[in-house]
Amino acid sequence: ASQAMGGNSPIRPGQMVVRYHAPWKRRLLLAGAIVGAIVVVYGTYEWGRFDGGFRVFVMAQERRDHAAQIKALQAENTELHSKVTDVEMTHSVESKSYSEVATSLHELQAQVQRQREELAFYRGIVSPEDGLGGLRIQRLDVLSGGAERHYKLRLVLMQSMRQDATVSGSFTVELEGARDKQPVRIGLAEVGGQARDAGAVPFSFRYFQSIEREITLPEGFEPSAIDVEVRTARQTPLRQSFPWQVITTG
Repeated sequence: ASQAMGGNSPIRPGQMVVRYHAPWKRRLLLAGAIVGAIVVVYGTYEWGRFDGGFRVFVMAQERRDHAAQIKALQAENTELHSKVTDVEMTHSVESKSYSEVATSLHELQAQVQRQREELAFYRGIVSPEDGLGGLRIQRLDVLSGGAERHYKLRLVLMQSMRQDATVSGSFTVELEGARDKQPVRIGLAEVGGQARDAGAVPFSFRYFQSIEREITLPEGFEPSAIDVEVRTARQTPLRQSFPWQVITTG
């Protein structure tokens, strides 16, 4: 054994070789391995924390960006809603104004028409177009009575101012129409027109007179025309026919 330790002579068969190993190297390697493992684990842990924190930061930033976008969209939506409201209000005001203007125009047109009719009426009294000053039927209106088959007849008689005297007489009214598809004529007394027994309605005036009579049409009777005959002691009977046209506005 001493020879083997002392020199470099070859080992002979049957000789025992004794080698000495240092235990501190093994411990050092083991400690290094443990420390390396700890470093790797800690590094992995720290990397995980860093990566997680970075992702949290990115998500927080994205949430802030989304919140800012939502806020901007809400502000834009509020502005658009306000504009829509303004447009609707403007349209409503314009529609109301147009409706008011149309109503006013319709009223003015109706007023002008009434004034024209009144002017023609009084012009006929002062100076008739035909130059004759005798009695005439100015107009006959059929007005709605407010209930089914109820009506009001308005007859206007007039004479020129050249006739400076009261004219008296009476008139009769007959309604032309059909019942059960057969032609029928009905007198004023038959529809409740407050006429005399002979169906005549008296009148007396100097320049003009408007006479109204309420009537009720019989069931099944459909009128088509109104025939008026005016009689006085000073002139021949005056006859005139008017179509049945109901004025709902009165």
